[in-house]
Amino acid sequence: MMGRDWNEVFSSDKLEPLMKEFESYLRATDRGRSVRAYVGDVSRFIKWSISKYDSFTINATSPLDLVEYRTYMQQNGGHKGYGAAPATVNRALISLKIFFSWLKREGQIKDNPSEDIKMVAIASTPVPRWLTRSQQARLIRAVRQYGGIRDEAIVGLMLHAGLRVGELCNAKRGDLYITAKSGKICITGKGNKYREVPLNSTIRKILSGLLTKYPTGPLFPNKHGKGISTRGVFKMVTGYAYIAKIEGVTPHTLRHTFCKNAIDMGISIDQVAAMAGHSSLDVTKRYTAPSQDDLQKAVEKMSWE
Repeated sequence: MMGRDWNEVFSSDKLEPLMKEFESYLRATDRGRSVRAYVGDVSRFIKWSISKYDSFTINATSPLDLVEYRTYMQQNGGHKGYGAAPATVNRALISLKIFFSWLKREGQIKDNPSEDIKMVAIASTPVPRWLTRSQQARLIRAVRQYGGIRDEAIVGLMLHAGLRVGELCNAKRGDLYITAKSGKICITGKGNKYREVPLNSTIRKILSGLLTKYPTGPLFPNKHGKGISTRGVFKMVTGYAYIAKIEGVTPHTLRHTFCKNAIDMGISIDQVAAMAGHSSLDVTKRYTAPSQDDLQKAVEKMSWE
């Protein structure tokens, strides 16, 4: 990307070098079979922009352009000119979010125009169950009041790092790297895929306390001194949820909560996918959909009382 003039005006016949640079970035970040789809989505947007403005300039794209493109996709972007399916529109928006995040990361644009663009709601897609901030606080309070540092570390890793319960139970001491200012846990997850999940200061402090109390043996020992099982974690989490008076909570609910928290805090969808170890961004995009609680809060704002 060195030497490119990012104020350059692109026409249809000049797109190939730009798309090759974007494709190289995608392959370097190990996005597998989705690379072709992402490149295709971005290429179609740029061609739409060229048809609208006669050219495409990288740093001239505005959020309004993306909103108009979303509307175009919904009305005319499907097969034979019909509106595209919500899932197709959302995939295109995700591709554009990755594209403009890449440009911003490279310092080629100051502001990411796709940052606040909303996905199209898909009513038939089940939204994962996650905990509200209040429910998270109640759960942690129950763990601290009735449990110990091991239980706090288990719940904390699922809430702050989004680990699957199997990944957590398989974690070893050597998978943890913790310093005063940074940390990570190395995971071999679903499909034998390796990833490194960064650890924030909250969970680093908890894990440091765990390692001090249990300097040897399994990272998360059960009462017999062996590593805790997935069944043991399930029983533990549901027990604390009962104390906190929260229904329907499983270890996976805590993983869902990590993803939702990250999305709500403005972390890009591709970064959330990488941390959670999702197989595709289609999985991650579920956390951009409003929950029933979100919808209830929205309609309450229209109440006359």
